Amino acid sequence: MGATFFAAFAAFLVGIVCFSVIIYIIEVIGIFKSFEKMGLEGWKAIIPFYNAYLYGEKVWTANYGLFVWVVSAVNTLVISRIAKTGGFIGGLFGIIGLVATVIFVVGRARFCYWISKSFGYEIPFAVGLFFLPFVFHLIVGFGDAKYRGNAFLESGSQY
Repeated sequence: MGATFFAAFAAFLVGIVCFSVIIYIIEVIGIFKSFEKMGLEGWKAIIPFYNAYLYGEKVWTANYGLFVWVVSAVNTLVISRIAKTGGFIGGLFGIIGLVATVIFVVGRARFCYWISKSFGYEIPFAVGLFFLPFVFHLIVGFGDAKYRGNAFLESGSQY
């Protein structure tokens, strides 16, 4: 019974990893085409944090785009591990982790908003980018949308 359960669980994990890799590849294909529309070399979309930096540079501010991902990485790799220790320090880091998660979600939402504005779309498209990025990056990349420049910098908006 134990070996069968372990084999089934391992097969399930392999399936999830394969599905995640396929979804990531589909999203990178869409980002690749989006980069070409923005005048960037498409191959740069393949490199994980670098593509976020370049995308942020073209649609928002590069520092904000990179900051969002750094907050997520620090939260995952450091803060969540300390929070699991329990006690006062663990509880404190649990609260810090919650704040970091909120910062990440708000930052990612803003990033999606400025991507959609830079390609001439509105808020519903930004919501789609937030929840189904692998679909909506394909729409941006292969659709008829044209890159209109950095909407954040052109609008003068800080929000």
